[in-house]
Amino acid sequence: MSLDNVAINADYSWDAGERARLLQSPSVVTVQEPRRFASGTTPAGAVFIVVNAALGAGLLNFPAAFSAAGGITAGISLQLVLLLFIISGLVILAYCADACSERTYQEVVRGVCGRHAGVLCEILIAVYTFGTCIAFFIIIGDQLDKLLSAMMHNAVGGSIPWYADRKFTITVTGLLFILPLSLPREISVQKYASFLSVLGTCYVTVIVIVRCIWPSSVIPTRDIPSSPSTWLAVFNAVPTICFGFQCHVSSVPVYGSMQQQDIKRWGYIVTVAMFIALCVYTGTGENQPGETTHTLIIQYSSCSVHVIELTMNYLFRQ
Repeated sequence: MSLDNVAINADYSWDAGERARLLQSPSVVTVQEPRRFASGTTPAGAVFIVVNAALGAGLLNFPAAFSAAGGITAGISLQLVLLLFIISGLVILAYCADACSERTYQEVVRGVCGRHAGVLCEILIAVYTFGTCIAFFIIIGDQLDKLLSAMMHNAVGGSIPWYADRKFTITVTGLLFILPLSLPREISVQKYASFLSVLGTCYVTVIVIVRCIWPSSVIPTRDIPSSPSTWLAVFNAVPTICFGFQCHVSSVPVYGSMQQQDIKRWGYIVTVAMFIALCVYTGTGENQPGETTHTLIIQYSSCSVHVIELTMNYLFRQ
């Protein structure tokens, strides 16, 4: 084929036979402009969605991870080191999403690693999502049991009405709140729910910190370790910390829904999001080492129950 024919056929590329989507010819795409969408997710909305995706079940085991790492200083240092790799991974995923022109994690894996890797990734995501949902439903059930028991002033081990049964409350919560948030195809609609979720998590963190500064007789205090017992214990804390910052599956859809898809802007967004998650994890991890945050939240929820009771009494008396 002559060069004149190449000039006539504007859509011709020298590497048109390449099937790997990452191998683009420099003569075809020289400068990639950031893609813009008028109805996309704002940077603030993207931050809250990423933080909400990161703050998950890993929060429950951070006190034990800090204790294994050797205290507050060692725990924070370990988080900062791991955050370098976590943030780099999120930026690399966004770069691969741009190169593949895909908007989901499994599609990016399929475009970069091939069809078989994409199918395997979809299976793993399904298993991971199923396990995560079970964990959160258990946490929701524990919280609702404590809340309803305190509001109805039921004694421990006493009978409860049918509408306070654990199976009924979890089912209603899933149908009314979780299912509607899972139906939309665009992840950008979750920015408001993510904002409320992050505020709720920060509220629980503040309650845990305040109650540990002024401890009650219900929860005995423990000495905070100043050094790890063994170096092996430090490595045992690494999976818990990495799991706590795991938001890579949701990061690709969030990046794909942004108003301005730019790698540099995305780097700032994930850095701010990981810093917020770091503050929350540090606030819960430095308190009551060796205990789980789940136990602390259940025991500290009486404060929130009293606030709700006072608010409801005030409203119904008006």
